[in-house]
Amino acid sequence: MAKYWIHQCVLLLCFAGTAVSVTGQNEVPNYSFETLSMCPQQFGGPGPTVAPPWEAPTLGTPDIFNVCATSGNVTVPNNFFGSQAPITGDGYAGAYAQIDGFEYREYIQAPLENPLIADQWYYVSFWVSLSDNGCGTTHMGAYLSAAPPTSGSTGPLNFTPQVESNQGYLSDTDNWILISGCFLAVGGESYITIGNFYGDADTPVDPDCNGSYSYYYIENVEIVEGMVPENIDFDLGGPIYECFEYTIDPDVDGYNYIWEDGSHEPTLTVTESGWYSLTLTDGCNFGVDSIEVIISGNNDPVDVGPDEFTICAGEEYIITLDPDLSTYTWQDGSNDSEYTITTSGTYSVTLDDGCSITTDEIDITVMDPPAPFSLGDDMILCSGDEIVLDFDPNLGDFMWQDGSTNPGFTITGGGTYALTISNMCGEESDELIITDLEVPEIDLGPDELTLCTGEFIEMDIDPALGDIVWQDGSTEPIYVISDPGVYQVFVTNQCGTGTDILTVFVVDQPIIDLGPDTTLCPGETLLLTTTPVDGDYQWQDGSDEQEYVVGAAGIYYLIISNFCGAVIDSVVVDYDVALNDPAFGPDVSLCPGEELVLYAGNPGAEYLWQDFSTEDSFLVTTSGQYFVQIFNDCELITDTINVTVNDSPPVIDLPDQLTLCQGATTTINSGIGGVSYLWSDGSTNPMPELIVV
Repeated sequence: MAKYWIHQCVLLLCFAGTAVSVTGQNEVPNYSFETLSMCPQQFGGPGPTVAPPWEAPTLGTPDIFNVCATSGNVTVPNNFFGSQAPITGDGYAGAYAQIDGFEYREYIQAPLENPLIADQWYYVSFWVSLSDNGCGTTHMGAYLSAAPPTSGSTGPLNFTPQVESNQGYLSDTDNWILISGCFLAVGGESYITIGNFYGDADTPVDPDCNGSYSYYYIENVEIVEGMVPENIDFDLGGPIYECFEYTIDPDVDGYNYIWEDGSHEPTLTVTESGWYSLTLTDGCNFGVDSIEVIISGNNDPVDVGPDEFTICAGEEYIITLDPDLSTYTWQDGSNDSEYTITTSGTYSVTLDDGCSITTDEIDITVMDPPAPFSLGDDMILCSGDEIVLDFDPNLGDFMWQDGSTNPGFTITGGGTYALTISNMCGEESDELIITDLEVPEIDLGPDELTLCTGEFIEMDIDPALGDIVWQDGSTEPIYVISDPGVYQVFVTNQCGTGTDILTVFVVDQPIIDLGPDTTLCPGETLLLTTTPVDGDYQWQDGSDEQEYVVGAAGIYYLIISNFCGAVIDSVVVDYDVALNDPAFGPDVSLCPGEELVLYAGNPGAEYLWQDFSTEDSFLVTTSGQYFVQIFNDCELITDTINVTVNDSPPVIDLPDQLTLCQGATTTINSGIGGVSYLWSDGSTNPMPELIVV
């Protein structure tokens, strides 16, 4: 790695071949950052550094590097930011000049050994080297002030440095770069502050660098009394006309050379036409001159563009060349620097710039837009079929609706299919609608269907499915079925015929008639039945026969249910009771005024007396023969009694006294018949005799 060395001379300060006449001593203490309060252990921080009296005037954190450092981040020559050897001694300082997007700055500041004297010229210098991973910027300077400038932030200090770099991008990572200048002291300046005093917007960064920050090592800071600046007179001459290249030589020695491209060599070799300027400086004195150089032969070979180019019909392709490069000769002998092409062909031009001859050519193709095309009429696609569309691949670029770009496309299902054929001159599009179609699938419902008498079912076939034919030849989409039988429909479309069969059964609704309510005679039975019908039978007692034998009074009902519903009928059956003899008894003799009530009995039966009355009793008050007929639906009984009304009461003639021996008996006879008797012992023996014992 190259180094620049400073040699102290008597009243002279020597810089890489440049001498400046000076008097006095260096006013910067610890100018080479060699004196340390301790060896660096890590990056620096705000405030005092480990190289007193240098310190950070803002919240930015400059660093001190030294061979004695205990951390590899701040060692010398290799450290966190790269590798660089000191100019003198064992160390140097470092600071950020910018970080992309953060407006961040670091400064290094120190008090001077003595305040500067008013109206005295001073020579100020310091050296910088860009870190290996940094990007060069144009701004690094030194600001001299009576009071130390400070800030409570990390942004730029808003001061104008009296000495600043003027060498373009400070991008050298191998060598140390001298920044120097003279300035006239106001008086009392007691502090030096070094860094970038410009914001990001005014801090250009080397466009050829891909880094994100500018970090500089800083070394050998000096302020000494210098001579009054004078102008350096020199003349570069010109203008100069050369082929290929020209070396500009100012033919002066002993100065720093600053060419306009930032180089510092004594000469500058150029290969392009233009104005070139040089600044000469010895730190305080400087001079500027420029020269015009016109270079031929180093021009790029004539270039008419790509080897091949396509234009659309009706368009122009215009080739425009630099009119200042001398003589052009086209294939048709014309010499203009601009050439307009409208037809297909090969076009060439030759350039003679006085130093070299170059030729270039281009093939131009005039293209028409794609011709209109058709995908065909919309169509129907049967299941399992496919449609293959295929086009000439030379028609252009293909774009199908699904994004595919092949000239062919196979259609296997319904949908909308679209194709755009394009080239650079236009495009044409068409679309095709494909409708999926399968053999009609017909469903009349279940294979068998049961209807009730009087019911019907309406079959409705979608006429869009195809042509319809029923088993009886009818072709209507709506077909009404009410009779039993086998029904079949055929539906035909372009893809085939579908069919379905339906068997229909008709079931009568249940009918029950058990007859009217009835009354039976004792011992009779009744057979309940009805017209036979298909269905389930259920009598009131849960039996399920079609007939039922009734043997007792009651309510009898039958429920018959089938597919068409359920019906019920009932009948009330009563039994007549057996009639009893009214038992009028023997004929009766009544006393005058006496009454006799004859009772027929047998409640619920019907009665007919001898006088045709029908009550259940008859009042007798006169002599006569009385009878009654008692009857119901089952039998008839009758009874008769003779009644006599006796106007003469009976006369009883019994002996006044009877004497009987013990154990003997006798019979007492009243001798009256046809009357009722009540004896003294309570007996009612109707006999006209009484046996006494």
